[in-house]
Amino acid sequence: MQSGIQGLTLINGGALVALFALVGAVSDRSAVKLDPSMLWLAFAAFAGGLALTMLANLGAFLSQNAFYVVATWQAWNYQDLIEGKTPSRDVAATHRRGEQAQYAGTAAAVFALVAFVIGCGFALRGVMPS
Repeated sequence: MQSGIQGLTLINGGALVALFALVGAVSDRSAVKLDPSMLWLAFAAFAGGLALTMLANLGAFLSQNAFYVVATWQAWNYQDLIEGKTPSRDVAATHRRGEQAQYAGTAAAVFALVAFVIGCGFALRGVMPS
């Protein structure tokens, strides 16, 4: 998961930097005509993809934290059983929260990839001749 998130950060962030470089390199006297509205949409898509990538990273962190807590609580519950005590920690709710964070993070990563593809389409339309 971490490698996928790093890849999404690289493609969306790199696309933003490349688009800034392109706009900076093309001057008013250049023969290349750009469509500013399409380039703004491309910027928005790449920035949105970068924000979604950060949300995916947050989802990964929250899910791993919840699963860590569940594993720790299960160990304490087994220790209670060994000692003849009734286990006092309910792990089901925390495990559910971990799964929800995992699903949310995965969805954010998929939408970040979609945002990159949409941004590429807008950027291409912004630099193509009319």
